Amino acid sequence: MILKFKNNYRKCCLISILFICIFQSESVFASREPIIRVLISKNNNLRIRSDRSIPLTIEGKFFSRKRIKGLTLKNEKNKKILYFDRNKQKKYDLKSNQKFQVSSSDGRGIWVGQKRFAGKLNLFVLDSEILVVNVLGIEKYLNSVVGSEMPTKWPIEALKAQAIASRTYALKQKGNNLFDIDSTQKNQVYNGLESRTYKTIRAVKSTRSLVLTYKNKLINALFHSSSGGMTENSQDVWKNKYPYLSSVKDFDKNNPKFRWQKKISSNELINLFPKIGGLKNIEILDITSTGRVKNIKLIGAYGSDQISGVDFRKRVGLNSNFIRFKFFEEELNNNTPQKKGLIVFGQGSGHGVGMSQWGAKYLASRGQKAERILKHFYKGVQVKPFRKDYL
Repeated sequence: MILKFKNNYRKCCLISILFICIFQSESVFASREPIIRVLISKNNNLRIRSDRSIPLTIEGKFFSRKRIKGLTLKNEKNKKILYFDRNKQKKYDLKSNQKFQVSSSDGRGIWVGQKRFAGKLNLFVLDSEILVVNVLGIEKYLNSVVGSEMPTKWPIEALKAQAIASRTYALKQKGNNLFDIDSTQKNQVYNGLESRTYKTIRAVKSTRSLVLTYKNKLINALFHSSSGGMTENSQDVWKNKYPYLSSVKDFDKNNPKFRWQKKISSNELINLFPKIGGLKNIEILDITSTGRVKNIKLIGAYGSDQISGVDFRKRVGLNSNFIRFKFFEEELNNNTPQKKGLIVFGQGSGHGVGMSQWGAKYLASRGQKAERILKHFYKGVQVKPFRKDYL
């Protein structure tokens, strides 16, 4: 009986020690989780409020942990003012370079306009606008980024690949004194808690801390929607050449943006290219090894101009620069000279560099794991837990 008691006691001790070690290691890991500062709004008029009955807390020049239901910041008579929901008559004049922080203990987040956000908010009053910066742990941020960047109905391994790529991309950003990363397509899309789902949380949790490295440094983990059959070399889009961002075969045929076309009227062409009087002809000067337009010559009524394929894409608002052209005669009223419109035929969507999201979906649907997907699109990389010396 005594022996049995001793054995049970030893088992309990071992289980307790194991539990303490696991708990401590998780706590240490959580405490080391990188914090990210995300620019979510640049505006002069905005409303911030709590989700329900749990109040917000605001700290700043005029306030010391003041509990509030909501607040409004706006321009009024050429001044920036702030007032609270419960006392709209009392208005605070805001001066340039003032900073406030809004926080909440509510897991449902803080409303900024029509979106909810976890974590804290830093409010910066500048001369021209008011910036709202969401401050939170990288993993919570990713729960929403994955759902903002990729449809959550897609296979879980594609979502995991997106989580690792997005984590790497975010940690690579240097940022500035006010924020690290933008919440739009300038960096990567982040729509707050509305984009967080069970599957995105699962994808992020199962890849916790994992990043992409090349020679023990974080890679520039660029990604896009669809390449149109072949991803692009980084040096053919930007100046920098990265060995891991080399052209590879894509598997993105089964998507609505694989082939597309855009019709542009002669009047629109004049508005787009006023200096040369619209477009009468286009000469492709050179293309990349994947077939994308690198440089083109534009010929108009008043002369010609030379432009890169990337800049042409931005100017005209195209899905990609994997394009070809055809002019057509516009049908106009009688006694009116014929004018030429332009049809742009294109493939893919985005810059075409790095991971193709539609390609990742296809590979995941065929049973490929996230790491295998990532190593297809980023050549020679490794998947490792994040360390500060990777920066």
